[in-house]
Amino acid sequence: MDSLVTRWMARQQQQGYHLCLMLEGSHEASQPLLAGRDLSRYCKLYSETDAAQLASSGPLILLLEQMNEPALIDLLQHPESNWGWLFSLSAADLAGATRHWRDRLLVGPTGQRALYRIHDNRTLARALLHLSKEHWPVYLGPLVSVCYWHEGRWHQSENPAPGDYSAPDPAPWLDTPNPQAEAILHANILRYLLAEHSEDLAALVEFQDPKVWLSQILEQARTWQWRSPEQLAFLVVRRLEGTIRSSVIHWPPRAGETPEVHFDRVVEQWHREVGNGE
Repeated sequence: MDSLVTRWMARQQQQGYHLCLMLEGSHEASQPLLAGRDLSRYCKLYSETDAAQLASSGPLILLLEQMNEPALIDLLQHPESNWGWLFSLSAADLAGATRHWRDRLLVGPTGQRALYRIHDNRTLARALLHLSKEHWPVYLGPLVSVCYWHEGRWHQSENPAPGDYSAPDPAPWLDTPNPQAEAILHANILRYLLAEHSEDLAALVEFQDPKVWLSQILEQARTWQWRSPEQLAFLVVRRLEGTIRSSVIHWPPRAGETPEVHFDRVVEQWHREVGNGE
């Protein structure tokens, strides 16, 4: 086990703090760690939120009392599996930490809300690297210190002012760049095309690499400033159709067109073409 994490744990205990574990709920360690644990010593993060239906498989917050639990030792010996992270509290009470993260859990407008993956150590690490130190307290709330695995080694960060803070709107940590965002977007789009437009995708494969084609389409979206899911879906699907079959749509923007006017004009043109073809 890495000496940094063991030193961090020992130091937190020496200072009278209580150790806690933020754990991915579907991890195999969750069952042995929950077995025999009193309900006051852990909580399911998604419970009592709009994501309550996912609570049984969602992330867990646990108070750690026995550092020799086999499941905990195994986690610490295999941090590269990105199972979560460790933190300390000034009191052995999970209520404040749970409330803090639940207030920051759901992001985005009503109807399009998504879950913020705070249980992922990579999410935590990227946010702390991105945020200025003045924003750390409102991000970490009552957490005194955190210890997490990132880029091949353990790191620790101290909260400059632990306390109870309201979630700001907009939250600065939601602007944290994700180096995997482009790869994730590519994979999700290709999965969608395979499921919903498999014949056109198969036809494309015969004369072009779909990954190369998709990279070109997404570069076009960036150039045109088409960023919304609706705009991306329309561009990808209709350009795929146009690549396989003839199309008379004038795709490039015209002089003076804003991204919104450009998009609306192309959609209207596509509807006219579809209507004329029927």
